Amino acid sequence: MPSLAFTQSPSLSYERLGYRIQGLISSPHVQKKQYVDVKPAPEESDADWARLLDALEETNGIKVEHTEHGLIRIAWREYVDLA
Repeated sequence: MPSLAFTQSPSLSYERLGYRIQGLISSPHVQKKQYVDVKPAPEESDADWARLLDALEETNGIKVEHTEHGLIRIAWREYVDLA
């Protein structure tokens, strides 16, 4: 029986990325800070990240920045208002 290749499906890999970021954002510590710094995992595709960042950048109240340390900062609400 052939192995299941979930990484072959663009929609599943994008969904996994979304769930990972959603999990990070829902952390109480992150909710208090109003931002999260993330780095793409080696198994995540550049296309999925580009799609996610495009969607986030088009969302009112969310700011996406690339830090000097190679991280991606996703910020919202009060943090965005202070920046």
